[in-house]
Amino acid sequence: MPHKIGFVVVSSSGHEDGFSARELMIHAPTVSGWRSPRFCQFPQEIVLQMVERCRIRKLQLLAHQYMISSKIEFYISESLPEYFAPYQAERFRRLGYVSLCDNEKTGCKARELKSVYVDAVGQFLKLIFHQNHVNKYNIYNQVALVAINIIGDPADFSDESNTASREKLIDHYLGHNSEDPALEGTYASSVRTGGESTFGELKGPTVPSSVTLSVPGTSLGQWLPCHLPAVDDNEETPFQRCLV
Repeated sequence: MPHKIGFVVVSSSGHEDGFSARELMIHAPTVSGWRSPRFCQFPQEIVLQMVERCRIRKLQLLAHQYMISSKIEFYISESLPEYFAPYQAERFRRLGYVSLCDNEKTGCKARELKSVYVDAVGQFLKLIFHQNHVNKYNIYNQVALVAINIIGDPADFSDESNTASREKLIDHYLGHNSEDPALEGTYASSVRTGGESTFGELKGPTVPSSVTLSVPGTSLGQWLPCHLPAVDDNEETPFQRCLV
Protein backbone atom coordinates (compact mmCIF):
# COMPACT_ATOMS: atom_id res chain seq x y z
CA MET A 1 0.00 0.00 0.00
CA PRO A 2 1.42 3.44 -0.86
CA HIS A 3 2.76 5.32 2.11
CA LYS A 4 4.79 8.42 2.90
CA ILE A 5 8.47 7.83 2.14
CA GLY A 6 11.08 9.37 4.43
CA PHE A 7 13.96 11.32 2.92
CA VAL A 8 16.99 13.43 3.70
CA VAL A 9 18.27 16.48 1.85
CA VAL A 10 21.70 15.70 0.40
CA SER A 11 22.34 18.97 -1.47
CA SER A 12 20.89 22.33 -2.36
CA SER A 13 22.13 25.25 -4.41
CA GLY A 14 21.71 27.62 -1.48
CA HIS A 15 19.30 29.06 1.07
CA GLU A 16 18.46 32.15 3.06
CA ASP A 17 19.78 32.09 6.61
CA GLY A 18 17.36 30.19 8.84
CA PHE A 19 15.56 28.52 5.92
CA SER A 20 17.76 25.57 5.00
CA ALA A 21 16.46 22.86 2.69
CA ARG A 22 16.81 20.47 5.64
CA GLU A 23 13.72 22.13 7.10
CA LEU A 24 11.78 20.10 4.50
CA MET A 25 12.66 16.93 6.42
CA ILE A 26 10.40 17.91 9.34
CA HIS A 27 6.64 18.34 9.02
CA ALA A 28 5.18 20.59 11.70
CA PRO A 29 2.95 23.70 11.77
CA THR A 30 5.88 25.82 12.97
CA VAL A 31 8.29 24.83 10.18
CA SER A 32 8.75 27.41 7.43
CA GLY A 33 10.50 25.18 4.88
CA TRP A 34 13.20 26.18 2.38
CA ARG A 35 13.85 29.59 0.85
CA SER A 36 16.37 30.43 -1.83
CA PRO A 37 19.00 33.10 -1.20
CA ARG A 38 17.96 36.68 -1.84
CA PHE A 39 18.50 37.84 -5.42
CA CYS A 40 19.74 34.36 -6.32
CA GLN A 41 20.59 33.07 -9.77
CA PHE A 42 18.17 30.66 -11.39
CA PRO A 43 17.55 27.82 -11.55
CA GLN A 44 17.84 26.70 -7.93
CA GLU A 45 18.18 23.01 -7.08
CA ILE A 46 17.44 20.59 -4.24
CA VAL A 47 18.37 16.88 -4.22
CA LEU A 48 16.57 14.46 -1.89
CA GLN A 49 17.60 10.92 -1.01
CA MET A 50 14.77 8.63 -0.04
CA VAL A 51 15.36 6.20 2.81
CA GLU A 52 14.68 3.32 0.48
CA ARG A 53 14.53 2.67 -3.23
CA CYS A 54 10.89 3.11 -4.11
CA ARG A 55 8.30 3.51 -6.81
CA ILE A 56 6.99 7.04 -6.44
CA ARG A 57 3.24 7.29 -6.92
CA LYS A 58 2.56 10.85 -5.85
CA LEU A 59 4.35 14.05 -4.88
CA GLN A 60 2.73 16.75 -2.77
CA LEU A 61 4.28 20.21 -2.79
CA LEU A 62 3.14 23.06 -0.58
CA ALA A 63 4.18 26.34 -2.21
CA HIS A 64 4.86 29.60 -0.41
CA GLN A 65 2.12 32.23 -0.65
CA TYR A 66 4.30 34.76 -2.52
CA MET A 67 7.82 33.32 -3.01
CA ILE A 68 6.55 31.22 -5.90
CA SER A 69 8.59 29.49 -8.58
CA SER A 70 7.08 29.78 -12.04
CA LYS A 71 8.06 26.19 -12.81
CA ILE A 72 9.46 23.19 -10.91
CA GLU A 73 11.17 20.35 -12.78
CA PHE A 74 11.51 16.81 -11.44
CA TYR A 75 14.34 14.34 -12.06
CA ILE A 76 14.90 10.86 -10.64
CA SER A 77 17.97 8.64 -10.31
CA GLU A 78 19.05 5.32 -8.86
CA SER A 79 22.37 6.82 -7.71
CA LEU A 80 24.22 10.10 -7.38
CA PRO A 81 27.19 11.28 -9.41
CA GLU A 82 30.47 11.36 -7.49
CA TYR A 83 30.37 15.15 -7.56
CA PHE A 84 27.40 17.44 -8.00
CA ALA A 85 28.14 19.06 -11.34
CA PRO A 86 26.01 20.02 -14.35
CA TYR A 87 27.96 17.81 -16.74
CA GLN A 88 27.07 14.74 -14.69
CA ALA A 89 23.35 15.43 -14.71
CA GLU A 90 22.77 12.54 -17.12
CA ARG A 91 22.48 10.21 -14.15
CA PHE A 92 19.13 11.84 -13.48
CA ARG A 93 16.17 11.09 -15.73
CA ARG A 94 13.83 14.02 -16.33
CA LEU A 95 10.23 13.29 -15.39
CA GLY A 96 8.70 16.62 -16.39
CA TYR A 97 7.59 19.82 -14.70
CA VAL A 98 4.68 21.63 -13.08
CA SER A 99 3.75 25.28 -13.40
CA LEU A 100 2.67 27.04 -10.23
CA CYS A 101 -0.06 29.66 -9.98
CA ASP A 102 1.12 33.26 -9.53
CA ASN A 103 -1.44 33.56 -6.70
CA GLU A 104 -2.78 36.94 -7.86
CA LYS A 105 -6.38 35.80 -7.40
CA THR A 106 -5.85 35.21 -3.68
CA GLY A 107 -3.80 38.37 -3.16
CA CYS A 108 -0.80 36.15 -2.30
CA LYS A 109 -2.53 35.02 0.89
CA ALA A 110 -3.15 31.33 0.13
CA ARG A 111 -0.58 28.63 -0.53
CA GLU A 112 -0.98 26.27 -3.47
CA LEU A 113 -0.96 22.57 -2.58
CA LYS A 114 0.14 20.84 -5.78
CA SER A 115 -0.36 17.08 -6.14
CA VAL A 116 1.68 15.43 -8.90
CA TYR A 117 0.83 11.84 -9.82
CA VAL A 118 3.90 9.92 -10.95
CA ASP A 119 5.00 6.37 -11.71
CA ALA A 120 8.80 6.27 -11.46
CA VAL A 121 11.39 4.15 -9.61
CA GLY A 122 14.54 5.45 -7.93
CA GLN A 123 16.12 6.63 -4.69
CA PHE A 124 17.16 10.20 -5.52
CA LEU A 125 14.77 12.99 -6.48
CA LYS A 126 16.00 16.32 -7.84
CA LEU A 127 13.81 19.42 -7.91
CA ILE A 128 14.79 22.40 -10.06
CA PHE A 129 13.13 25.73 -9.31
CA HIS A 130 12.89 28.31 -12.08
CA GLN A 131 12.46 32.09 -12.00
CA ASN A 132 10.00 33.43 -9.43
CA HIS A 133 6.63 35.00 -10.16
CA VAL A 134 6.91 38.75 -9.61
CA ASN A 135 4.69 40.39 -6.99
CA LYS A 136 4.91 43.31 -4.58
CA TYR A 137 5.62 41.10 -1.57
CA ASN A 138 8.60 39.19 -3.02
CA ILE A 139 11.03 42.08 -2.96
CA TYR A 140 14.15 39.86 -3.05
CA ASN A 141 12.98 37.69 -6.00
CA GLN A 142 13.13 34.46 -4.00
CA VAL A 143 11.49 31.08 -4.44
CA ALA A 144 10.46 28.82 -1.58
CA LEU A 145 8.99 25.43 -0.76
CA VAL A 146 7.12 25.08 2.53
CA ALA A 147 6.83 21.27 2.51
CA ILE A 148 7.04 18.19 0.30
CA ASN A 149 5.65 14.68 0.64
CA ILE A 150 6.88 11.67 -1.34
CA ILE A 151 4.28 8.89 -1.46
CA GLY A 152 4.99 5.48 -2.92
CA ASP A 153 5.83 1.82 -2.46
CA PRO A 154 9.16 0.18 -1.62
CA ALA A 155 10.82 -1.19 -4.76
CA ASP A 156 12.82 -3.69 -2.68
CA PHE A 157 10.86 -5.80 -0.25
CA SER A 158 13.53 -6.82 2.26
CA ASP A 159 12.41 -5.16 5.50
CA GLU A 160 15.71 -5.99 7.21
CA SER A 161 17.86 -4.35 4.52
CA ASN A 162 15.54 -1.34 4.30
CA THR A 163 15.77 -0.77 8.05
CA ALA A 164 19.56 -1.03 8.02
CA SER A 165 19.94 1.37 5.09
CA ARG A 166 17.52 3.84 6.69
CA GLU A 167 19.47 3.92 9.96
CA LYS A 168 22.78 4.28 8.11
CA LEU A 169 21.39 7.14 6.05
CA ILE A 170 20.10 9.01 9.10
CA ASP A 171 23.38 8.56 10.98
CA HIS A 172 25.42 9.76 8.02
CA TYR A 173 23.52 12.93 7.17
CA LEU A 174 21.99 13.94 10.49
CA GLY A 175 24.19 12.55 13.21
CA HIS A 176 21.00 11.34 14.93
CA ASN A 177 19.57 7.92 15.63
CA SER A 178 16.21 6.65 14.47
CA GLU A 179 14.61 7.51 17.83
CA ASP A 180 15.30 11.24 17.47
CA PRO A 181 11.94 13.07 17.89
CA ALA A 182 13.01 15.61 15.25
CA LEU A 183 12.48 12.91 12.64
CA GLU A 184 8.90 12.20 13.62
CA GLY A 185 6.46 12.73 10.78
CA THR A 186 8.90 11.91 7.98
CA TYR A 187 8.16 8.19 7.84
CA ALA A 188 5.34 5.92 6.82
CA SER A 189 1.76 7.04 7.30
CA SER A 190 -1.48 6.16 5.58
CA VAL A 191 -2.43 8.07 2.45
CA ARG A 192 -5.74 9.89 2.57
CA THR A 193 -8.01 9.91 -0.43
CA GLY A 194 -9.79 12.78 -2.12
CA GLY A 195 -6.70 14.91 -2.67
CA GLU A 196 -6.20 15.72 1.01
CA SER A 197 -2.80 16.65 2.39
CA THR A 198 -0.74 14.22 4.46
CA PHE A 199 1.35 17.04 5.95
CA GLY A 200 -0.78 17.07 9.07
CA GLU A 201 -2.30 20.32 10.31
CA LEU A 202 -1.52 23.18 7.94
CA LYS A 203 -1.60 26.82 9.00
CA GLY A 204 -3.34 29.29 6.73
CA PRO A 205 -5.45 28.78 3.61
CA THR A 206 -4.33 26.43 0.84
CA VAL A 207 -5.50 26.04 -2.74
CA PRO A 208 -5.33 22.41 -3.94
CA SER A 209 -4.48 21.52 -7.53
CA SER A 210 -3.22 18.39 -9.25
CA VAL A 211 -1.54 17.10 -12.39
CA THR A 212 -0.81 13.60 -13.64
CA LEU A 213 2.57 12.61 -15.06
CA SER A 214 3.13 9.43 -17.03
CA VAL A 215 6.76 8.55 -17.62
CA PRO A 216 7.59 6.79 -20.95
CA GLY A 217 8.26 3.12 -20.37
CA THR A 218 6.20 2.84 -17.20
CA SER A 219 3.06 0.80 -16.60
CA LEU A 220 0.84 3.78 -17.37
CA GLY A 221 1.92 3.44 -20.99
CA GLN A 222 0.90 6.82 -22.39
CA TRP A 223 0.66 10.50 -21.65
CA LEU A 224 -2.30 11.44 -19.47
CA PRO A 225 -4.00 14.84 -19.47
CA CYS A 226 -2.91 17.54 -17.02
CA HIS A 227 -5.52 19.73 -15.36
CA LEU A 228 -3.86 23.04 -16.10
CA PRO A 229 -4.84 26.35 -17.72
CA ALA A 230 -4.67 26.54 -21.50
CA VAL A 231 -1.33 27.68 -22.93
CA ASP A 232 -0.13 29.01 -26.26
CA ASP A 233 0.20 26.29 -28.88
CA ASN A 234 3.83 27.25 -29.45
CA GLU A 235 4.77 26.89 -25.81
CA GLU A 236 6.06 23.75 -24.16
CA THR A 237 3.31 22.22 -22.05
CA PRO A 238 3.88 20.40 -18.76
CA PHE A 239 5.37 16.91 -18.96
CA GLN A 240 5.46 16.80 -22.76
CA ARG A 241 9.26 16.76 -22.84
CA CYS A 242 11.10 13.99 -21.02
CA LEU A 243 14.54 12.51 -21.38
CA VAL A 244 14.53 8.86 -22.39
